[in-house]
Amino acid sequence: MFDKILNTFLTRVVSMLMMFLVVIINTNTFGAEGTGTIALVILGLTLLQVLSNFVGGTSLVFLTPQKNIFQLLFLSYLWAIVSNLGGITLLYHFKLIPTEYTLHLLAITLVYSVFYIHTGIMQGREDIKQFNMLQLIQVLLLILFLGAAILISRACGHLPVVDLYLYAFLFSYLVPTIISCFYIARHVGKPCFDGMGSLLAEMLKLGFWTQIANLTQLLTYRLNYYLIEGFVGRKSLGLYELGTRISEAVWIFPKSICLVQYARISNNHEHEYAKNLTLGLFKIVFVFAMLAVLLLWALPASFIAWVFGPEFAASKPVICSLLPGVVFLACMSVLSHHFAGYGKYWINAVGSLIGLAVTAALGFTWLPAAAHAGAPEALRTAGWISSAAYFASFVFTLICFICYTSATWRDFLITRADWLLLKNILHEKLTAYRTRKK
Repeated sequence: MFDKILNTFLTRVVSMLMMFLVVIINTNTFGAEGTGTIALVILGLTLLQVLSNFVGGTSLVFLTPQKNIFQLLFLSYLWAIVSNLGGITLLYHFKLIPTEYTLHLLAITLVYSVFYIHTGIMQGREDIKQFNMLQLIQVLLLILFLGAAILISRACGHLPVVDLYLYAFLFSYLVPTIISCFYIARHVGKPCFDGMGSLLAEMLKLGFWTQIANLTQLLTYRLNYYLIEGFVGRKSLGLYELGTRISEAVWIFPKSICLVQYARISNNHEHEYAKNLTLGLFKIVFVFAMLAVLLLWALPASFIAWVFGPEFAASKPVICSLLPGVVFLACMSVLSHHFAGYGKYWINAVGSLIGLAVTAALGFTWLPAAAHAGAPEALRTAGWISSAAYFASFVFTLICFICYTSATWRDFLITRADWLLLKNILHEKLTAYRTRKK
């Protein structure tokens, strides 16, 4: 298991570094307003994926070890087409995306859906190595395509536009999606339609709570985007987006752990094992998140301006106000994946609903008042609103975990055994690495 955690973590770190290179390219090429536009398009994509994943998505990880893969794929593909077409119509109608990029977004979301259906099957089969490889290929291709597009555009005497990023993003997912088809073809088996109706009902049942949780969690994370654009403007949204990206880098390690944790608990329902696994990972994530947050807090605004462009120095207050919430959410991710591994998605959905309620209540009252004091105050306030929402979700999920597992407060104390466990893991990995080099 720890081999998979380490490999996934290293993959995520490399992907994060490459994605930060993409962010640096974007901020220096498109500026704060262009960065804000890209953020809205990607937010639209994420909303569409929530709809697409009502059938499929993360529930594939839970169902793949138990069900016919052909049927899972067939139903997931069909739902992805229908939900994406319906979803993009709604986004266009309510002007929740920059309308000039509607067709770009439709092409991206269809390819994106197929990619994550395939990688969901990989996670369910615990083929984490294949999953990690495709993730790396996608990010690497994004850098190559984006860099080439910008260089060609400038060589032809044109100013780079946001369209270049969206085309690069599309093709960076198209290539690994095609590669993943060869993997899926080896495991899909013969077509079988028996029991398709009951499987669809089960997928909808699991997907409903999963995606309600994801939708409410997404809105908890990103409702501020729409509010900032409405109250302060798209340029300010670009500044907030960068601050969010930098602070959320802390989640790389927790997400790596949770990826393996979810697959392991889905395939092993021993309650005591799952409880101890979750507690151990919770404490490791907490220590890591605190150290990472301290490093980000010490990051000077001048450094941010030097890397991302002078106007992005204003993102530093956003980072500081988001950091407490980042710690809460990093720890909550371990707890929520514990429940997801048992198919108890409704707990995560309720926790996310609580966070969304806090975001909406404060966002529609506190944020407009802060906007009158100017954009910097509004951005700082938006960060504190998100931290408050993450805290509320974390408290609910923690209470549920304690109730379901009969954990005591002593179980959350970091003991010498936890440090020894971490030391042994690191020593084991270092020894394995040296052996491979020889």
